[in-house]
Amino acid sequence: MSTLFGILSVGRNGMMAHQVASQTASHNATNASSLGYTRRMANLESIDGPPQPGLGSRAKGARRVIDPFLERRLLGARSSAGESRARASSLNVLDEVFTDSDADIGAALDALTRAFGDLSVNPGDPTAREQVLARAQSLGDVFRQTAEDLDGARGEINERIAFEVGQVNERLYQIADLGEQIAKAELDGQEAGNLRDRRDQLVREVADRVPVKAIEEDDGTLNLLLDGSRVLVGPDGEVNELLSALDPGTGDVSIQHREAGALVDLSLAGGSIGGMFAARDGALRDAQSALDQLAYDIATAYNTTHRSGIGLDGLGGRDLFVPPGAVPGAAMNLDLSAAIAGNPDAVAAAADALMLPGDNRVALDLTNLAEQDLALGGTATAVEGYAALVGEAATKVQQATLRQEGADAAVEQVEALRQGVSGVSVDEAMVDLMQFQRGFQASLKVIQTADEMLGDIMRLKR
Repeated sequence: MSTLFGILSVGRNGMMAHQVASQTASHNATNASSLGYTRRMANLESIDGPPQPGLGSRAKGARRVIDPFLERRLLGARSSAGESRARASSLNVLDEVFTDSDADIGAALDALTRAFGDLSVNPGDPTAREQVLARAQSLGDVFRQTAEDLDGARGEINERIAFEVGQVNERLYQIADLGEQIAKAELDGQEAGNLRDRRDQLVREVADRVPVKAIEEDDGTLNLLLDGSRVLVGPDGEVNELLSALDPGTGDVSIQHREAGALVDLSLAGGSIGGMFAARDGALRDAQSALDQLAYDIATAYNTTHRSGIGLDGLGGRDLFVPPGAVPGAAMNLDLSAAIAGNPDAVAAAADALMLPGDNRVALDLTNLAEQDLALGGTATAVEGYAALVGEAATKVQQATLRQEGADAAVEQVEALRQGVSGVSVDEAMVDLMQFQRGFQASLKVIQTADEMLGDIMRLKR
């Protein structure tokens, strides 16, 4: 009799175990498209006797199928992709400013050269003089517009950096809260796989923005490190958030982190925040510096030549443009000088007041400035200098785009590897369900057989 009751226990245990396994497979199938979901595997184990050979099987919950090395690779790949994507997106403004914009500095330079050429043909013509002023004003306008566009792009990047810092901090607190929930649930013997999935997804979203390393403790809490060393979320649930600080002098945002009670400036080399820093302080700043240098060189060269000439009013020594005080800001401040603005007679075309109005020697000199190497340290004309600036910007944009494509491909590769380990295959889940159903039916058959055997014994006793 004891053997038959043992058989009944085997069947009962098997039914319960395969119910848990079926529930796990069903959970997998219904979450195949859930963001961040990790495939579960039911933990089935044999129950040892006595009586021998044992009492069937039992389920000891379910475990997430995960490869910690792939998870670590995925965080790094996502940080790199976030950096590349943000850099490329931030540098698209260079294409908009130098390629798609109507403010073409090269065309404005050519128009000014033609205006001085027309003035040299007829230095006393009021219309020709007005055209010089109009074209010089237009050149200043396009320089200022381009500088404003670049400065506006830097401002947008600073706003985005501050916003992304807030997004990171929001997720840090959620990660810390989930860590506490996981520890409590598992201490009470509950399965916390869904909580872990949510936390892992939040960690990936943080990695999209800043480079992080996640170290999980035995009790389910997480140690989240910035750049592998600075604590963002400690195992005790304490959050050490990032801070954004605005420099009132430059208007640029920097990132700070509190360490040992002091605020430390960070230089991030990954994540979307790092990519925006790289774009703002790299190619975008280089473009602004090159634009300022070109504006400074043009203003200086034209002013030097123009001051040597005489206007129709017999006066000389006047600047064509407002003299730039320094290279930084020269493009933003390029404008007609107050001495000639609105005064066509002040345009200097002559070299000798006694030869007015027919002297055109300075007008010729101003025309010939288009052929002189006044840019790039005296190695290129103004138009060539602008073309070099545009070419350098286009190269930086192309490099950023190619880097983004490579980083995205790397993420796809790691994601595919992770999907092969931790992802859900609906077909596989259906096969598992069928297998566990068969196991349940077999366990039920064991109970039915034992019941029939007990019935036979009871009938014999009658």
